Amino acid sequence: MQKIYSVIYVHNLEFIVKKSSEGNEDHIKYRSLYKAVQENDWKGVDDFISKDPAVLTAKIKVYTEETVIHVITRNLDTPFWLLEKLASMAGPELLERSNNEHGLTPIFEAARYGNTKAAKAFVHKNKELPNIRNSNGLLPIHEATVRGHKETIQYLLSVTRVPLDDTNGVTLLKNLINSSIYGIALDLLKRYPNLACLQSQDRRSILLILANKPLAFESGIRLGFWKRLIYEWIPVQEEHIPGPESVDRDIETPFERPKTKLTESTHMGFFQQMMSTARSFAVPITKSIHDTKLTNMQAHEIVRIMCHDRVIWSNEEALKSLTAPVITAAALGTYELVNEIMKAYFFSFTLSISGGDIFRTAILNRHEKVFGLVNRKNILLTWDKDMKEVADMRVKEDNILHSAGRFVPSDHIPGPALQMQRELQWFKAVENFVHPSRQEQRNKSNKTPRQVFTESHKNLVREGEKWMKETASSCTIVAALIITVVFAAVFTVPGGNDSAKGTPIFLRKPSFIVFVISDAFALFTSTASLLMFLAILTSRYAEEDFLESLPKKLIFGLVTLFFSIASMMVAFGATIYIFLSHPWKWTIIPISLLGCLPVSLFALLQFPLLVEMISSTYGRSILQPTK
Repeated sequence: MQKIYSVIYVHNLEFIVKKSSEGNEDHIKYRSLYKAVQENDWKGVDDFISKDPAVLTAKIKVYTEETVIHVITRNLDTPFWLLEKLASMAGPELLERSNNEHGLTPIFEAARYGNTKAAKAFVHKNKELPNIRNSNGLLPIHEATVRGHKETIQYLLSVTRVPLDDTNGVTLLKNLINSSIYGIALDLLKRYPNLACLQSQDRRSILLILANKPLAFESGIRLGFWKRLIYEWIPVQEEHIPGPESVDRDIETPFERPKTKLTESTHMGFFQQMMSTARSFAVPITKSIHDTKLTNMQAHEIVRIMCHDRVIWSNEEALKSLTAPVITAAALGTYELVNEIMKAYFFSFTLSISGGDIFRTAILNRHEKVFGLVNRKNILLTWDKDMKEVADMRVKEDNILHSAGRFVPSDHIPGPALQMQRELQWFKAVENFVHPSRQEQRNKSNKTPRQVFTESHKNLVREGEKWMKETASSCTIVAALIITVVFAAVFTVPGGNDSAKGTPIFLRKPSFIVFVISDAFALFTSTASLLMFLAILTSRYAEEDFLESLPKKLIFGLVTLFFSIASMMVAFGATIYIFLSHPWKWTIIPISLLGCLPVSLFALLQFPLLVEMISSTYGRSILQPTK
């Protein structure tokens, strides 16, 4: 981020000078200075200032009114020695002056552009700079949080000695959360517990910002199987943000890195060194997952503090502060936030916007985790409320089952057949919670929920039928080829038959027994797979078939097809072993390994789809409440 700011600044500096040349003549006097900054000629900048030290106090009117320190601070490539020299020449008093037309001191410029080096150089000469406010009463750290410069924020927070438990602290907290810097925001809450005692509009704003950031929570991220496994087991340690009492040494030596002892690595054994090398290859993946999990935990902890610490929710306060966040979180599927709000305020299921409560919003957006959070008591109360609204059956309004009957596209479910299965599961789940009389209730279009579902999903049914038939046709060809090959192999056994008895010559060899068993298993499984795919091709493709019948047939067909391919490769390997067991024995291992290639490719290519179908068909039901 800092490099981006630097590149943008350097490439636009010449444009700024040319643009401002029409109104004043300062661009002529300081043209060599601006050119040196643009070209990163720091010796030229140093010579310019050394020849004319008065330039430090001069207000240069080019594009805006500013000083040399402001100009140089904006360039992130400025070396520390030059910044430190300029700070020494300017002195503590000049660094406190707001010498640009916006009334900002140089440290505000460093905070705005994320120049941590400049901030450290300035604070080294004047420790009060982080505590000086601008004309709006804000500190330099506020400027850094608006732009999201994490490194600069961490440093300024460590050197700021002004208490941050007032309205400015609340502003700082909002900016940190809005910039997705949850670690520092959580540390700020722990340092200043009074920030949790916010006014209702501030608490609402913070919760609403978090509700609109689903990727900050575990429910909003999508990881593959192995990454999810690492995510579950990787240990996470909380970040430590240094406080003001621990930074005096850092100010004295801003960029001196601690020297590490070499004795530990020097005296490591061979095994430890090998383990260290192996860990170095896994570091990028594990670090990324570790950072993601840490962010999720920090955001969740902020939500917990906002919902539970130092607050007892009255109906009025809950209505003001919790309504928008909980409905937004339910719409985006952030069940952690919904869960904390439901635990903090018992009657949260009554909160709604334009008639949409948590339950209805979760159904409309197909978020099963949020749906599972609503326990049976809350569901019955919600149903009770809806029943009062439609007690008179002459009032034709959409009930909650009509909402479940409308098609909601999904970008994370592969294939229209699985999408149709999920839509049916949703409709069945909601149908189990509504009163039987409401299952036949008609809306303004004079349609029952089932009619709404059928009309809304007719295109999806056609697409699912097409996808199923194409998949089954492709797999049918593969199964038929395997049947042909393994059936013919039985009558042309390796080594031939005894002319006198008619029995196979290698009948008593273990490798021949392996060949016979694997060939027979390949024939049976490929036949079963072929019959199953034929059943899919000849199915009636009604709506209900997508719920269990078609997915189960496809699962069984893919599994048996995989075993038939694997068995065929085993039979091939056994045949090769019989032929080459004596003179060409060394070729058996590489040929066998090559035989594993098609099996591995089939598994890798079809495994994600198979896992998704098994999980969707036999996995956790939508009706099962979320833990």
